[in-house]
Amino acid sequence: MTGFQVIFGLFCAVQLLTAAGRFARQRRGLDLLFAAVWMAALVAVLLPEMTIPLAHALGIARGVDLALYVLAVLFLWAHYQHYIRYKRLEEHITVLVRELALDRATK
Repeated sequence: MTGFQVIFGLFCAVQLLTAAGRFARQRRGLDLLFAAVWMAALVAVLLPEMTIPLAHALGIARGVDLALYVLAVLFLWAHYQHYIRYKRLEEHITVLVRELALDRATK
């Protein structure tokens, strides 16, 4: 086992336990998804040879390429979700500022 596997394996394990604990308290599906992602990362780090058959089954040459593709898709999805949340918050703030301006103008 390499130093990277030890360090990143511990990091993944801590993140997995954190997400599982959050799911146990709040029962949100997103926390379960995060726990599953951290579990997959932990398995991929500790047993990298396990990603090769899955990559080959999906038509990808190497397991590391599969991991990078998955990370890229997850990053883009998370970025889009953040953007949607930001735009929604911006709209709420605009409505509140307008209401406050109208309220102060009438007084």
